[in-house]
Amino acid sequence: MISRAKFLVFLFALLLMSGSVYAMDPGDCGAKEGFKAHHPNLLNLTPEQKTKLQALRENFRKETVFLRNDIKIKRLELKTLWAVPTPKKDKIVAKQKELNDLKAKLQMKVIDFRLEARSYLTPEQAAQVGIWGPKMWHRGHMAGRMRAGH
Repeated sequence: MISRAKFLVFLFALLLMSGSVYAMDPGDCGAKEGFKAHHPNLLNLTPEQKTKLQALRENFRKETVFLRNDIKIKRLELKTLWAVPTPKKDKIVAKQKELNDLKAKLQMKVIDFRLEARSYLTPEQAAQVGIWGPKMWHRGHMAGRMRAGH
């Protein structure tokens, strides 16, 4: 039979590992703010478009750095609340709401970024971006690391 201490260590390790999945966020998961940093030629961008989009991306990162860091901190605080032997539901719910509010603010900034980025494209390029949908913007094919962590 497994001792209680071993079980608690195992449970804590499991929580830490699963917490890393929840710690990932759109602001950090490898796709980010971008217009195909990994595949810039797919849109056949002009040098001027590339310059504008790069400046927009850098500005977005600067404008959101504190917000993204606040999200990371809230995630760590939430992970800590879950790691105690007797988690308090009210504290977890309150912290989760704080995290959700920060993520919503970041998402609004992402929407603004994407719309402005699209304004630099030709109608044909914008149509191509439209067929990729939001997931492509978000998860990697189009962007550099905002991470930002997540």
